Amino acid sequence: MRSLVPEDLVGQFFAVGSLSESDPTVAKEYVQSLALPYAFQLPVHPEEDMIRQIGSLIEGYEETDQFVLDLDVYTFRDVTEEDEPLFFDREHARGLYEMMDGRDYRFFKTQQTAPATMCFSVRDSEGEQLVSKQMFHFFARLLLRLAQGQIDFLAKHCGEVILSQDDPALGFLIRLLETREDADLTPWQIVKGTDEVFPDKAVASYHCCDDWRILEYDDKYLLWEGLPKIMHIDLLTYPVNIDERQAEAINAFMKRGGGMALGVLPNIDDGYSDSVTSTLEHNLKQTVSAFNNVGVDMELLRTQSMVSTQCGLSHASQALARRIHIESESFPLIFQGVFDELS
Repeated sequence: MRSLVPEDLVGQFFAVGSLSESDPTVAKEYVQSLALPYAFQLPVHPEEDMIRQIGSLIEGYEETDQFVLDLDVYTFRDVTEEDEPLFFDREHARGLYEMMDGRDYRFFKTQQTAPATMCFSVRDSEGEQLVSKQMFHFFARLLLRLAQGQIDFLAKHCGEVILSQDDPALGFLIRLLETREDADLTPWQIVKGTDEVFPDKAVASYHCCDDWRILEYDDKYLLWEGLPKIMHIDLLTYPVNIDERQAEAINAFMKRGGGMALGVLPNIDDGYSDSVTSTLEHNLKQTVSAFNNVGVDMELLRTQSMVSTQCGLSHASQALARRIHIESESFPLIFQGVFDELS
């Protein structure tokens, strides 16, 4: 199977999406110059929070500090039984609209929140979490329609579109389900339902913000099963500390076409005691060596990976965010140099 990471993007910068800028026109100036431009989010505007963005699409959503939704049967049916694509308004996705200024992109990345995180984040007006198989189905259908809306919106100006589902609460949801005797949602249903959100024309990608090493169920590692994706993992908070069995699962994942976005760059200013490029080289060497030591296929990793920050840049200074984007031109050379040293 062909790798999901195009040859021209190997070693390039794979951005998460969130920035600390307030003005989308400023962010656009340096985001458009990337090998993989993307639809950035500006969480300084509360309506661009990853949960509130999705909430704006739902009848009955309340704009408060928490996600509050009292879902009635009519809204549930409207969302789950209709197929019409959905899309954000400009207020909830400034970067997405700003990037579509008539320019054509060979590659483009966009993102949206995954159903597991939406399911975990929902509370009703009584403060109860609405975690169930039914609610997961509701959000999966909602997000499939949004994903199709994004693809339709981007189709006129973008060649290959990478759609990332960002899922910071996956681990929390799984651990919560383990404590509930009446739980009717399983990890495998989450994996399958998340995979079904990706439209056929999108390149699937997934951002796991949790400890990717321990997401195991039925003696299988959840991230490396199901649909091949470009898998973005945090390798600083959760460095490579895995056994050979998980390494074999990663190899099988890449052999099926899956790619990696290696989160080896810090996403806060305090993470840098040296330059961006020196930090990248140092952290990448440690990460690749660790993968090599447990048996991850170096040729697959070398030809099917990009580099990234560990998570979004909303907590980084604007100066650091700009510097990472500008200096990303040198990332592929550093990337290949690290692998050359190991060969």
